Amino acid sequence: MDNNATIVSTRIRLARNVEGLPFPHKLKEMPARQIADKVTQTLCSLDKFSRYDMSNISQLDGTILREKHLISPDLLESSFGSVLISADENVSVMVNEEDHIREQVILSGLSLDQAYDRVNKIDDALAKSIKFSYSNRFGYLTSCATNLGTGMRASVMMFLPALTIQNMMDSCINAVGRLNMTVRGVYGEGSSADGYLYQISNQRTLGLTESDIIDSVKSAINHVVEAELRARELLKRNETELKDKIFRAWGLAANAYKMPTGEAMQLLALIRLGGYYGYITVKSQDEYQKLITSCQPANMQRMSGKNISAEERDVMRARYVSSVLGTIAEKNIK
Repeated sequence: MDNNATIVSTRIRLARNVEGLPFPHKLKEMPARQIADKVTQTLCSLDKFSRYDMSNISQLDGTILREKHLISPDLLESSFGSVLISADENVSVMVNEEDHIREQVILSGLSLDQAYDRVNKIDDALAKSIKFSYSNRFGYLTSCATNLGTGMRASVMMFLPALTIQNMMDSCINAVGRLNMTVRGVYGEGSSADGYLYQISNQRTLGLTESDIIDSVKSAINHVVEAELRARELLKRNETELKDKIFRAWGLAANAYKMPTGEAMQLLALIRLGGYYGYITVKSQDEYQKLITSCQPANMQRMSGKNISAEERDVMRARYVSSVLGTIAEKNIK
């Protein structure tokens, strides 16, 4: 099964709270800061981490972190929120978001076991210095009842263009729902599936072990991969139309004068699909994903080095996509 053609990245997230303290929405500044300091002390003894406090970070820097999936929109709104990010940006630990501590590891490809191993080591280290709220009956206690138990969410970012183009996503969502999975957009709950990107994750945490959750997510992902690959075969039945759509996307991406974010996501998604069929050679999927992230508004703003308008960003984005695309992909004319 060609997982590389459909799976972009894997995330494991653990929700934890400090025993004896109210949840973050009721927490006062002093204990909130103390939690952040304790997490900082623990993590920096393990590895090199950078800390960002939401009270001190600029809106631009915060949005860039969100665009990289290193923090959530909710953390940006948290008065006493902080995040600790590893040097390789694979690990981020949010403090005082919905829960006191949310540990997450994001790795490329289908890496559920590897991501869990890494986040589990971080969790063990934090548990030695912080007493977590835990019930023998309910497991880890969390601010949202759906996270009770292991407190673990395992999610996989999937690239599903064929199911989307052929209007088959609703049936796919219903099918994974029967497996106790949920499907969200590229930036989580309430977001759209820009670039045909979807997050698929477990709904249940109570009454399951971490191993149970990982196995159930793997099973659901396999079903989705099979459905997407079948849909891609159906798309190819009209190959002339398919090639035209993909090569038109290449032409626009390589030559457009201005390019809004949504259009960039759509064009780059179609080019990525062309890579699957062999119409286009994508030299590095990781570099391609970095290009997609760099196209987001805040990343463009940072790249410009100054405050520019949305229209100026669109012009800059078109130039940037054209220049980078030529270095990481090439068109195969057949």
